[in-house]
Amino acid sequence: MNIIETLQKIQDYIYGSENLDAKPLPSLSIVVEEARQEWLNAQHYYNSVSDQDLVDHAVYLMQAAEKKYVYLLKQARQEGIVRSPYTVADSDEYKKL
Repeated sequence: MNIIETLQKIQDYIYGSENLDAKPLPSLSIVVEEARQEWLNAQHYYNSVSDQDLVDHAVYLMQAAEKKYVYLLKQARQEGIVRSPYTVADSDEYKKL
């Protein structure tokens, strides 16, 4: 059972499988890309704060986002996903160069 199927079963359990309004979960490659974006956003947040309390918060967010991204990358590799659905040219980081 892959992670998407597991999350779908959890969603069915919480909301009930008869809930027809439930949206299907996105593919793992999309979830990985969203986690990557979350990690990049956390890095930008870290680079933009100066208050010590906010720096601590930014470090926490950045580390949590990185761990989430690495976990999802491992899951994707185990399922044979080797490419992102997005090209490098679609990335905001690439457009800044």
